[in-house]
Amino acid sequence: MKRLYLTDIQTEHLFSAIRWVFLLVCGGLFYYEPIRNQLDLTFETFDYLFITALSYMLITQFALFFASKRERLQQFILRLGIVMDFVVIFWLIALSGGINSWFVPVVYLFLMHATIYWRTKGLTLALVSSLIGYTTIGFYQATEITSNLLWTYGFNVSFFVIIGLFAGILALRERKYYKEKVTFQDQSVKDYVTGLYNHRSFQNTLTKITESQKDFALIMADIDNFKQINDTYGHTVGDQVLSAFGNTIQHQLDRRESYSFRYGGEEFAIILFDRQKRSIEQQINDWNKLFQHGINLVPELKGENITISYGVAFSDEQDDKDALLKRADDYLYLAKSNGKNQVMFQESFEHIGESR
Repeated sequence: MKRLYLTDIQTEHLFSAIRWVFLLVCGGLFYYEPIRNQLDLTFETFDYLFITALSYMLITQFALFFASKRERLQQFILRLGIVMDFVVIFWLIALSGGINSWFVPVVYLFLMHATIYWRTKGLTLALVSSLIGYTTIGFYQATEITSNLLWTYGFNVSFFVIIGLFAGILALRERKYYKEKVTFQDQSVKDYVTGLYNHRSFQNTLTKITESQKDFALIMADIDNFKQINDTYGHTVGDQVLSAFGNTIQHQLDRRESYSFRYGGEEFAIILFDRQKRSIEQQINDWNKLFQHGINLVPELKGENITISYGVAFSDEQDDKDALLKRADDYLYLAKSNGKNQVMFQESFEHIGESR
């Protein structure tokens, strides 16, 4: 059986759809007088509530549509959504009978919503605020404290706690399971030593990008004299060298504009959607400086000068992935055979790199 997982932003889209349905239902209940009178709903401030909720929903829908690559905006929307849910729900409870309100069960959705995003902290905060809000509104509006009212209050409060705890257990369990699933998936597509995507991922990604006919640069990088490093200092130190370059690439690259992989051994592949030669040169110089800084943090290698050679090929609409990869490998071979510690570009065989 296939399990269904939603990201936080996908879950927010789901809650947003539920809000729209709920808003329409509430509008019908309050604006249709026969039903309003039968349910004993108070109409006094509902216009303000409806306009507030509708305005928030429109703003949220617009923001969700344009927030796919803006993590901070996404997080703000998620937090604001939980706060607005609280305001709207307890406003409705105040307009529909307080303790005996028909809308009390909707508080359960609020508790689940808060738990999904804020985990235990969210559950605690949502539960405490719900109890305070329900108690304050309920007893403020009550004209007479009867045993039936107290029984209803106690029953609803008990269910707040039970549903809240149950939602918390389920949400935490699912998040743990999902985290384990993501970790397992990462292990299957990522290289353990460097943290970069592995050779299989590179082949799949290069195929897709080449077939899409996007313009990009393929950079093949090779750590110079790596066998000598392994022979002299051992494989543990060699792994630290590989890790240093992996960390460099992950730190320096914009994930929206690039992909990075461990191609195999001491060789790496980087896909850049920036094809400007000067920009690539500057990026490679930055990588070299940061890589050397990382090398100096390894006690056995302090003072050692470890260099990298690069071959750069540019995609062409006539390319298949094998032709492009061979071209990049050819320029890497030229860089290695012409003295190492340099970059060879497809267009002019120009190279950069300082003797360090």
